[in-house]
Amino acid sequence: MALSDDPPCQAEACAIQDCLMAKNYQESRCLGVIDRLYACCDSMYKKDSNAHSTACPKPSVVARKLKERDERGGSKK
Repeated sequence: MALSDDPPCQAEACAIQDCLMAKNYQESRCLGVIDRLYACCDSMYKKDSNAHSTACPKPSVVARKLKERDERGGSKK
């Protein structure tokens, strides 16, 4: 996770765009990359609840997406 990026998690956000372009914008084929962004954002918020990054959705969205990931059986690669 690239919490040291400026803004934090920017590398993960860019990786999503790269994956989507490579996979003809089929989100289902990039779930692992998307999950890595949410995991990075979650780590950032856990480290500092007042943290902010333009690469991350707000904490409630991150929590919801991580819950959805867990319900579908974890991270997809």
